[in-house]
Amino acid sequence: MQFRFTILATLSALYLTAAAPARAEIIQLIDNTQLNGKIVHFYDGTFHIETSDGQKLELPTTKIKQIRFKLPPARAEFSTPEKTFQRYKDALGKNDVGKLIDCYALMYQGVMAAELSHATDEQKKKMQSEISGTKLEVKASKITGNNATLKVQRSKGDEVETADIRLVLENGEWKLTP
Repeated sequence: MQFRFTILATLSALYLTAAAPARAEIIQLIDNTQLNGKIVHFYDGTFHIETSDGQKLELPTTKIKQIRFKLPPARAEFSTPEKTFQRYKDALGKNDVGKLIDCYALMYQGVMAAELSHATDEQKKKMQSEISGTKLEVKASKITGNNATLKVQRSKGDEVETADIRLVLENGEWKLTP
C-alpha cells in the first residue's frame, strides 16, 4: 500500500467551505478615477462591484481601463514547507477541515472541498479511527525554486511508512499539492 495523505482528502470532503483570504481589486476607469472594491459578478460585459465603503456599482467594460488585483500579505504559518506541514498536522488533529483545505494550493482547495463533501457517516468514522494514534514526522526537506518536497514518516503502532509530500510556493506561501 502506497502512503498518501488520503486522510486529509477524506476529512476535507466533510465540509464544503473553507476560509478564503480577503481580497480587493483596484479598478481604474477610463478617466483615471480609481475604485477600491471587489468584483462580485460579471455578466454580459458588465462588472458588478462592491466598493470598500459598501456601495454597489455596475460598470460596463467600456468604462474600465484596467483592473489590478491585490493579494493579502503572506501569512507566517505558511512561510516554510515545514510550517505549512505543521499547520496541516495541527488542523488534522483538531479535525479543522477549513484549515486543512487552506493548506492546499488554491487550485486544489475547491476540488478537495467538493470531493470531501460526499463522505458518508461510515467513511467519517473510518477516517477518525485512522487518525487516532497516528504520528506524522518530517524526516527531510528539499527546496528547489518554487517547489519543495518533504519526506514524511507516518507511524501507527508497528506500521511505518514514508512518503514524499510536494508543496508549491504560491503568493509567498508554501502550499500542499495532492
